[in-house]
Amino acid sequence: MRYIIGCIVLMLAMAIQAQEANYFLLTYYPGASWNEAIPYDKQPGLKPHHEYVRELHVNDLIVMGGGVAEASRNQLSVMLIRTGSLEEAEKLASRDPGVQQRLVRAEVLPWDVTMSSLRFVRRKPIQPFKDPDQSFSIKRVDPESRLNIE
Repeated sequence: MRYIIGCIVLMLAMAIQAQEANYFLLTYYPGASWNEAIPYDKQPGLKPHHEYVRELHVNDLIVMGGGVAEASRNQLSVMLIRTGSLEEAEKLASRDPGVQQRLVRAEVLPWDVTMSSLRFVRRKPIQPFKDPDQSFSIKRVDPESRLNIE
């Protein structure tokens, strides 16, 4: 019986934590060291940036993110991150090796999520990543949503 009560308390605590989460948009732009003559995937110093972003994602700090079409105000990518505060979100952005090398510039904006058809879930990869630049996909079908993420 204690086990069941403990599980219920844990589930309630996780639900409260999810409701009180702070969300921020982290947008990356080309930085001072970005070379416009070189394609995106050939930029020197991009691999440590990708490793850092992947680590944030694996540790559930990045909820979702991805590249932006080239014509979109010169943005490279946008991430939805979940942290405790704006200061914490800004620290995460400043610790990015790509930002430190001035390869990319990061902008953090608070985002008040008022509606969503997604339920954000915590997850860890099944296997460790061999190549941090290797793309991967997560397939999750949410029966309460019309969206299937793949």
